[in-house]
Amino acid sequence: MKPKLFYTAPNAKCGDIIPKYIDGKYQLFYLKHWLDRDAPDFVPGWHRMESKDLVHMGPETPIHVRGGTGDIVCRNGQWHLFACIFPEGKQYVTHYISKDGSLDNWEYQEADTFGPDGDIYHCSDWRDPRIVYREELGEYWMFLAARANRPHSQTGCVGLCVSKDLKTWEYREPVYFPERFNGACECPDVFRMGDWYYLVFSSYTNLFGTYYVKCHVGETQWQIPKNHRLDARAFYAAKTAGHDMERYICGWNPTKDENIFGFWPDKFKGRDYRTWDWGGGMVVHRLIQQPDGDLGLALPESKKALFTHSVPNSFSPVTEGWQESGGCWTAKTASSQQMLLMQQMPETCYIHVKIRSDGAHQAGVILQASEEMREGYYIYVEPEMNRLVFRSWLRMYEEGGKTFPYDIELEVPLRRPGDGVYHMEVVTEGTVGLVYVNSEAAMSFRMYDYQNRNLGLFSFGKAEFSQIEMREREYE
Repeated sequence: MKPKLFYTAPNAKCGDIIPKYIDGKYQLFYLKHWLDRDAPDFVPGWHRMESKDLVHMGPETPIHVRGGTGDIVCRNGQWHLFACIFPEGKQYVTHYISKDGSLDNWEYQEADTFGPDGDIYHCSDWRDPRIVYREELGEYWMFLAARANRPHSQTGCVGLCVSKDLKTWEYREPVYFPERFNGACECPDVFRMGDWYYLVFSSYTNLFGTYYVKCHVGETQWQIPKNHRLDARAFYAAKTAGHDMERYICGWNPTKDENIFGFWPDKFKGRDYRTWDWGGGMVVHRLIQQPDGDLGLALPESKKALFTHSVPNSFSPVTEGWQESGGCWTAKTASSQQMLLMQQMPETCYIHVKIRSDGAHQAGVILQASEEMREGYYIYVEPEMNRLVFRSWLRMYEEGGKTFPYDIELEVPLRRPGDGVYHMEVVTEGTVGLVYVNSEAAMSFRMYDYQNRNLGLFSFGKAEFSQIEMREREYE
């Protein structure tokens, strides 16, 4: 079977992923969100897969751990697993020990279950443990999604407990507490890359998405990077794994299928209007370290290598203002939008285009474009605003314009390159899409209502489009 770009199991979606790099392979533990709990193959709890390249996944193995996100760590040759449970509205951390040295058979250590202390930490939130061994201290540090015990509302933090034996834990002050978040900083992850330490977490209140802060080795103060969000709204609960040569971050791109929270509008046109669910397709980004220590996101080479079949380009200008030379198309008019229609998109495809802005206010691609360019999914850079933007067909007609009380649907910050050149890569598979720019910014999105239509290019103002390429996967 051809491996999926964005992994989902039959009759299920990917919830939070706990990736670990062990003995040259990636072990992907994840919270499996079953769509039909009456199915004959239903097994609740965590599941595990193995992969060498984060594309070809081994068979799933249920490991019978019940509860939320956690971590796996080895001490003195024995594997320990930590998760979290939510009995009667409370939250506790749980501890398991491997029965046989494998990663699949776990014995619950009920006596080790513990919750917040009620002094440093409020009793409302205590979940998503992440364990790091501090060799120089001989201590295990547990980072947690928590709430500081303060009288105001902005108490979301990354909590800290310390242990020498993985059984008895000492409460410490939060490792990150910016007094900014109305809810706990979920799924914390800590790692070192070069001369920097990074703390990644997800937020679901004041800001929604996966964020990170950085700290230079030898210092103690967390810094907020220029772009401190990794991907956009449609990428969540992300955690990392890797080694000295590479590191990846794994999260989920939510569906719009279930109306889990009951937020769908009473009247809507199409599925793109719907609100986001919990869980979806697995998204894997490669982490790129910028010279200043900030993190960028890039398409993993193992995924890009799947696209081996070139699709011939065809170009049909829809508006005036285009000039072609040697396969390079230039939008020459400064004060109007220029649009160009290309060939039909395969269901799964890779698109690359180099965009050189010459004063353009917006420039990018249109996915699933109609011939008159009224409907489609617009992905573009805005050099003046230093951002990458997704805008769907919903904004292209009067009803949609009245519905949305905000300007755009998805955006991520993007540095303006010194040479004005944006290298844009897009990958799609069914309703899921991803765009990368300059190995810096990435944005996950969904396209529900339109398929089997065309690719387009557009620019509001002057811009040059070159190295235009579309590839699809060979059938296996």
